[in-house]
Amino acid sequence: MDNTVPDPAALSAALELFNAGKYDEVISFSSGTADPALMLLSARSYAACGKYDIAESLLRSLVRIMPGSSYVHSYLGDVLLACGKEEAESAYARAISLDAENIPAVRQYADLVISRGDLRGAIPALRTLVRHSGAEEDVRKLMRTLTSVGEAEEAAAIHRRNFGEDTCSVEYIEALMAVGEYQKALNLALRGWTETKDTAYLRLDLEALSAIDKDAAEKAYRSALDSFEEADIADDNVSAIRFSFVLLEKYRENYDAAEFELSQLLGPDADAVYYLLSAEIAAKKEDGERASAIYRSLIESLMAKDADWETSELVIDRYTAFLSAVRSKEEVAGVISVVLSVYPQAVCLAKIGEAYENAGASLQAKDWFYRAYRADYLRGGLAYAGYLKRSGACREADTVIRYIVTNAASVSDLEYAADVILNGDSALYQLEKSRGLVQKSLAGVSERLTSKGREMLAAVYLYSAVDALECGNYEDCKWFCLSGIDVLPCYPETISIQDFSDILARVKGRAISERPILMEKAAEASGETEEILQSGEEEILPNLDDREKKLLAFLREHREATEMDLRSVLDTRRVAGIINGLLAKTAEFGVTLIEKRGVGERGEVYGYVGRR
Repeated sequence: MDNTVPDPAALSAALELFNAGKYDEVISFSSGTADPALMLLSARSYAACGKYDIAESLLRSLVRIMPGSSYVHSYLGDVLLACGKEEAESAYARAISLDAENIPAVRQYADLVISRGDLRGAIPALRTLVRHSGAEEDVRKLMRTLTSVGEAEEAAAIHRRNFGEDTCSVEYIEALMAVGEYQKALNLALRGWTETKDTAYLRLDLEALSAIDKDAAEKAYRSALDSFEEADIADDNVSAIRFSFVLLEKYRENYDAAEFELSQLLGPDADAVYYLLSAEIAAKKEDGERASAIYRSLIESLMAKDADWETSELVIDRYTAFLSAVRSKEEVAGVISVVLSVYPQAVCLAKIGEAYENAGASLQAKDWFYRAYRADYLRGGLAYAGYLKRSGACREADTVIRYIVTNAASVSDLEYAADVILNGDSALYQLEKSRGLVQKSLAGVSERLTSKGREMLAAVYLYSAVDALECGNYEDCKWFCLSGIDVLPCYPETISIQDFSDILARVKGRAISERPILMEKAAEASGETEEILQSGEEEILPNLDDREKKLLAFLREHREATEMDLRSVLDTRRVAGIINGLLAKTAEFGVTLIEKRGVGERGEVYGYVGRR
């Protein structure tokens, strides 16, 4: 009997066992089957038992058998997510592309994208959830995300459409605050606080009042904080209220009151921002010695914790600005060198180099920047490349950037490097070779980029399109524009489709004659592929033996063959071993020539794909 033919009775029995939670029995019942439905139940049972490696293997086989099944990709995503593998996001993305109404996949995809900080990238998925489920929490999550990325007007409109204009919610009030509707936000927040006693509403009420009437807000803040102390209420919102009051008192130059309230927030685990504010207030009170001590203590604490580059850089920059207000550039460089040279972190080494650069001591500056490069090739290297660019050593800067980009350990590292190159203060994007390398590198991992990464890739295409237009290279200009539009995310932050369409309009207006560039590029790619294939895999894979060459030639001619077919061609029963050896050899060269397409009546099915 052909075990690939679905047996309704067997499927019904397996499904009953699965629904009853008898996963071991499902696995035993489905053992050896080639029925995709039973294989899927078996995979889900293995996953339920925590045997994710077997479940993943089965699901990958099912993906080859049923590549158009959204739910198979979705279940694969579930298993990969349980294993903590980054490929889970790609699996969910594929599931959604096949069926946008696969709501579990959409929800998981949105959560994954948000978890890695790509809020703009999550918006289309969140919109889909709201459209299909209409659940209140889905609407609120979409509103929070939109407000966070600067689309507060849209967030407010979504609230009005789903809940009405006068309904209270923290998300709605935050959106109103972001668009400057302070009076309405104040009214709703006060009502929310009165009805629920949720401190989030009181926090928003006080912030809105502060935007309207700072005198009234000062009294309201004092009253609220006193009542919290009397009732012994403490939570994150209370801390946020106290911090907002500190900022208000600092703005009003009531430094003693600000310092007292801030002291309630300081502690071993307090945010570095609190200590920065403490140092600023001490400086405002003309207590420079205490301010300096706070800065130094904070730097020491951050270095002991090996804090992230951004926080450390912020603190050191504030300390440098504090010193610069009363000292010469040469003196600042000396102090910064003494304070930071005891720490091995690249951010400290780079900041010493920056201080010497500002003081005009180029030899010392280059030495310290180079040390930062040696300590951290990514962030320290980018600081060094920026210095080289500013000092006119552009070829050396190109060399450093090439090393950084080609050795990026992850997509996030590559995106970080691209961000500094394209958007940093040193204008590294002006280095044509480096910009081209960034374009090529980002394009090579385009499917794994965040929305910010895709927007940076689109920006590089835009730069290239402008350059091509100015050089009169209209065909390349069109290709860069169309490629940029293709990778541009749904919610870009700085550029838009209009930027590309404007250039396309100028190209169309200038061109005397033109060719359809997309068709030409496709034809060129097809021709190159065919030429490679026809020239023989021996040139690509020089270590093939005679049987492997014979197997490839047969598959190339027939495009697909079963295990029984290949046994006849090769006159051996060891087809599986030959295939596995060939797959290993091709993988070494980054080439894919054949793929497994599941099991049929005549054994494993193999297909020829011939791609790099």
